[in-house]
Amino acid sequence: MEPRVRVAVCLTAAERLLLVAHRKGTHRYWLLPGGGVEVGETLVEATRREVREETGVDAEIGRLLIVCDAIEPAGRHLVNLVFAATAVVAPPGSAGVASTSGAGVNPPLDPAIDEVRWVSRDELLGLELHPPIAGAVAAAWAGGFAGEVQVLGNVWAADPSRPDGRIEPSGR
Repeated sequence: MEPRVRVAVCLTAAERLLLVAHRKGTHRYWLLPGGGVEVGETLVEATRREVREETGVDAEIGRLLIVCDAIEPAGRHLVNLVFAATAVVAPPGSAGVASTSGAGVNPPLDPAIDEVRWVSRDELLGLELHPPIAGAVAAAWAGGFAGEVQVLGNVWAADPSRPDGRIEPSGR
């Protein structure tokens, strides 16, 4: 099975980070906005497209922040590349965002998205994030997304809610 490249962003406004929720049956988990790179797309083009599809936000893609693999024992392999990003136009309601609801974000164009939410750093650390890189994201955020690129290696973790332990990371 060939590795699949997934791109994602750390996009912040008013001390909040933009996340998207996916649901597989009754299991709900969070991801940084992003998705799979299509044939012929550059990493930046794919990242920009995926963020727009999932959140409705047009983003300027910045520097690479985090690289990690999610390699399942059965062979599925995702290579995750996380970039810094800024909204091209400040998201509506982002100045002084007090709520962690989807307010200030356009409805997602991607039907796989269950919710789009701005979260605080503390909230991020309490959510189930796929891949499980909340600590690395929080560290990059605390450093103003200006530090060294974090290379995390294989971060695959079994999903305890599934009998087979397999995770279902987004790699569209």
